[in-house]
Amino acid sequence: MAGKGMVVTATLPLVARTRLLLYRLMLACGLAIACGCATDPVPRQTLQLATGASGGAFQEYGPGVAKVVGAHAPLDLQSTVTAGSNENLQLLADGKVAVALVNMGPTYEAWSGTEAWRGKQIGNIRALVPMYETPFHMIALRASGIATLRQLDGKRVGVGPVKGPAENFFRGLAEAIGIHPVLVNGSPSDNAQDLLHGRIDAFWYGAGLPVGAFAEVARAAPTTVFGLAPDEIAAFRTRYPYLAPYAVPARTYAGQDADIHTVAVWNFILARDDLGDATAYAMVKAILDHPGEIASAYPAAAATVTANAKANTFLPFHPGAARYYREHAVVLAPQLMP
Repeated sequence: MAGKGMVVTATLPLVARTRLLLYRLMLACGLAIACGCATDPVPRQTLQLATGASGGAFQEYGPGVAKVVGAHAPLDLQSTVTAGSNENLQLLADGKVAVALVNMGPTYEAWSGTEAWRGKQIGNIRALVPMYETPFHMIALRASGIATLRQLDGKRVGVGPVKGPAENFFRGLAEAIGIHPVLVNGSPSDNAQDLLHGRIDAFWYGAGLPVGAFAEVARAAPTTVFGLAPDEIAAFRTRYPYLAPYAVPARTYAGQDADIHTVAVWNFILARDDLGDATAYAMVKAILDHPGEIASAYPAAAATVTANAKANTFLPFHPGAARYYREHAVVLAPQLMP
């Protein structure tokens, strides 16, 4: 028998001792949190995010993404203004940025080493998050009488930044249907001003709707916003099979009374393949767990949702992104999943 004043613990059953230990541990953790002694085990990181040119959709979308990611993950994305997708792909390839907003048309060409990327194939990029579709369409001042693509033969046409997706697609389209316009480069904002001041006859561009530069022109003067005829869409898709038919809804722009038929291509957030898996996962989770927050900042981002990851048909996903899609039962092409 135990003597007087002795504390008996060894004879406690194992289950009871285990419960006592867990209780003490939980109590200690609660005290630490209450005292503000808990710490975030993941250090905060700062990453460079390549966006786009002034007046373009990427420059509007990027800060919205950065705000959401910063609020829900230990990551600060610093937006870098660029000429757009082609420059962003090169910045990723060269390791000058970790993450970029990119149109999947130039991405396909860079990944396969075709078109503008012939002999400069890029293999160190991976897909993270679907953004939205980019419909390509045109705008002209109503006074010009221009309302079709074929009327642009010999005319001056703004096509956005040098060697950007808009220029590359328009060159291919013009060749496919046999017209010879004069191409004028500039930022979307510059091309909008060029159109308003008569320095160009029409402006071709693609971005999330409404294209800010188009809306700027439509507010300033009577305009005609137009797309492509059925045979032009067919010719365009023959040259670029990843393009899909698209209708710009009526009243997207001032004075636009009917849907505009054209083509569109998806945009994705991409990363370098050496971005840490945990970092990539945290970024994807922050964005796709909070879709409404991005859409409130940029309406076209309503398409930035988990299910639209299926829009990527050729570029492998980053392992961190693949983990997120598996957790959410998104079935993606096996060859794209590490």
